[in-house]
Amino acid sequence: MKTTPEQHTSLIQEAIRALSTAHPKNPPNLRFGAAVLTRAGNIYASSAFWSDTLSLALHGEQAALAHAAAHNERDIVAIACVSTEDQAGEKFCHPCGICKQLLYESSQASGIDIEVLMANLKGQSLRKQISEIVPYPWP
Repeated sequence: MKTTPEQHTSLIQEAIRALSTAHPKNPPNLRFGAAVLTRAGNIYASSAFWSDTLSLALHGEQAALAHAAAHNERDIVAIACVSTEDQAGEKFCHPCGICKQLLYESSQASGIDIEVLMANLKGQSLRKQISEIVPYPWP
């Protein structure tokens, strides 16, 4: 499913807005945000939520997928991911391996090859299909 440049911009902007709701731990300024676009055209954004244990965490991508699912929307067309990893805001945010796997499984369930926008804080992005960035998924 093809998305438009306008949808890309909206997704990235919502992911950046979601950074303000992050619950970071260590370092306290490291935040991750994500926004998903559903087949119905709705955008659901969320951010990472970390615990003191660091192993109990909800990544921004996971939270955005869960937000959409809570609204009974599981057909994800695209996702934008951003972070505050560098002060200049130029670094592209790539989903971690766990999030890539979750996106892949969502793609398989819906039959949609999810577009992944690995964005930076300047609104720029690298665009890849989930099938490109997860060529060898876990079973």
